Amino acid sequence: MTVEINLPAQLGHKPELDLQTMVFLAQSADDAFERCVTLALQKTRATTVVISLYCAEFDELVVVAAAGQRAVAALGRRLPRGQGLGWHVLSTSAPYLVENALNNGQAHFVAGRPRPGMYLGVPLLAPDGQMLGVLSADTTDSDEILGAADARFLLLLGQAAGVAYSRWKALEDAQRSARQYQQLAHLSAQLETLAQPDDIAREALKMLLALSEFDIGATMTLDEHGLARLGLIQGDEDMTDVQDMTDVIVAALKNMHVPRGLLAEIIESNRSVAVSSYCAPPESPPQWMRVRSILAAPLRSGQRIVGFIGLLKLDTPRVIPAELVALLDMVAARVDRAQERVGNFEQMRQMREAALRSVGRVLEGRDGETFGHTDRVTAMAVRLGQALGLADEALQHLRWGAYLHDIGKVTISDDILRKPGPLTEQERSLMQKHVIVGDHMLREEILVPREVRAIVRSHHERWDGAGYPDGLAAEKIPLLARIFSVVDVYDALISKRPYKPAWTHAQALEELRRGAGSQFDPHALACFETLFSHDGGDHDG
Repeated sequence: MTVEINLPAQLGHKPELDLQTMVFLAQSADDAFERCVTLALQKTRATTVVISLYCAEFDELVVVAAAGQRAVAALGRRLPRGQGLGWHVLSTSAPYLVENALNNGQAHFVAGRPRPGMYLGVPLLAPDGQMLGVLSADTTDSDEILGAADARFLLLLGQAAGVAYSRWKALEDAQRSARQYQQLAHLSAQLETLAQPDDIAREALKMLLALSEFDIGATMTLDEHGLARLGLIQGDEDMTDVQDMTDVIVAALKNMHVPRGLLAEIIESNRSVAVSSYCAPPESPPQWMRVRSILAAPLRSGQRIVGFIGLLKLDTPRVIPAELVALLDMVAARVDRAQERVGNFEQMRQMREAALRSVGRVLEGRDGETFGHTDRVTAMAVRLGQALGLADEALQHLRWGAYLHDIGKVTISDDILRKPGPLTEQERSLMQKHVIVGDHMLREEILVPREVRAIVRSHHERWDGAGYPDGLAAEKIPLLARIFSVVDVYDALISKRPYKPAWTHAQALEELRRGAGSQFDPHALACFETLFSHDGGDHDG
């Protein structure tokens, strides 16, 4: 039997309970509901009390708080329209009492099968009268009776909980927005310090995952032919199921493919797409069925879409509020600017690299060296530097130093540079000054790092201290200069010069060995031998 309960608009004050106390004691929006169901369970004869919030986006009631016998099983339940007696309360905005839910076809039983017991539901209202959801109690598997007095009490309690919840929800929303903008400002500053596209994407995804409650973040690239491929994926490393899912995504998207589905929709609309309740296509791998919500935005270079950044929620759908979509768009815009900055920097670096290489090739022609000396010593120096564990920045300095190592020779006359015989003492002194001249020439160039100048100045120093111009010894000689010295002498030996014929690879290696520990850094030379011991003939000039 179903009983409609009509209550007066003004319910008055229940003397045994100051409901406002609950409003002031609540420490959060969730805590307001926890206090509500606990208090309701204490003051009624119910076996279970739950609060179900209405989710308009999915058109369902979601159990967000529960106390009593079946609280654990009830919490998190999602009831679509028509399933559960709470929908009657929601549609009428009035208390609803069912004397025996066992006979009501709309009833939902947490136990999984119909059980005898009463049901009492009341509307949960915000201060402005907006319907938030339903506060309900049941006496499943109990002989207890619920009546009008209980309905009056629950209605008052629900109103108090609605006030507390709304107050805290507004505060938490404001705090979350402030936190998002604070994090966004921090991200903007951090992106300015990053020079690698993957680092930029990784930081952006970390922030989005921390603020969105999504499980997986990813970026994809879109090439000039319109083909997409997974760029970077980020998930909680401590959650095995999330990591398993990232492995599935990597396997599915690592190869180039024509964008389809949501990616095609983003390209067509040229804007972000949010899908709170996602259903994977039937032909998708079984694991894709775990993806329940998706939020993605385009990444742009100018007006062209060059990629995507997105978030995935697994297993449980996630309401995607407008402010989260706006946050993703703002993050995407900052990634765009950071990527553009990196791209411009890389273009400038390549232009500078090409210019320095051209200088080196001009110098080698004037010096009477064989064509390709600059490219050969640069390639060998970089290989040796990599084998010795140099970082990318140090390898770049090594390349630039190789291009410019003899720039000071522009001040040396051709008579000395191309002299076929031995140099006089005065000529040798002039020749040796080219390293100091080169260092001074580059010192005025703010774009040339001091590590590059160290190669120019010190590549004729010797391990035993007998070199020039500063007589440095052993590890006091800059490492990059010690590395370059080995390959420079080797290439000079195997190349034909005006004053000598080209040596064989074996002869050159033997000469280098004689200089180990006197002219050359023994460790750098040993590593060079390991790398190039089988390269005989490859560098003959």
